[in-house]
Order: sequence, then C-alpha cells, then structure tokens
Amino acid sequence: MIRAFLGIAAAATVIGLGLSAAAQTDNFMSECQQGSSAADPAKACTCMSGKVTGAVRADAIAAMHSMNTTKGANGGPPDAKALPAAQQKGLEAVIAAHGQCQ
Repeated sequence: MIRAFLGIAAAATVIGLGLSAAAQTDNFMSECQQGSSAADPAKACTCMSGKVTGAVRADAIAAMHSMNTTKGANGGPPDAKALPAAQQKGLEAVIAAHGQCQ
C-alpha cells in the first residue's frame, strides 16, 4: 500500500516537473517573441531559449515580461536598472544569448 502511494507520488512529481519546464519554455518563447526585433523572431528566440537555462531562466522570463508590459518615464521601455537584481541578471543572460543567436 505504501509502495503504491510512493510510486504514484513520485510519478506525479515527475509529471509536474515536466509540465513546469514546458510551461516555462512557452513563457520564454512568448515573452521573447513579443519583444523581439529579429527578422525571424521564432528562430532567434528558439536559439536563445536553449542558452538561457537553469536558475536564471525564471528571472529572465520575468524581466522580459516587465520590459514588454511596463512603460518607462518617457513612454518607452522601463529602465532595466529599475528591475530587481535577480531580474537584471536574467535580462543580462537574455542579452548575452541574443548576441550569440543573431
């Protein structure tokens, strides 16, 4: 009985982690393409998505979302320096990936 419960719990955890990663990939692509000025945003963002990984990825997505949806003082994009430190690092990762994916 306990083994069956542990097996179900382990399977649910693996499925949940897989769905989280998939959702995060979708959010990355959506935010990236929304703010992209590349000739082929899908191609550039796919390349960048493969380079922005690990712990910085969630912060990169949050930073791109902020840059896409928030207006700065002059009506343009917000000042990246106004982002929380973790999101600034995420945005730096996106910028570095962009340089490698043109």
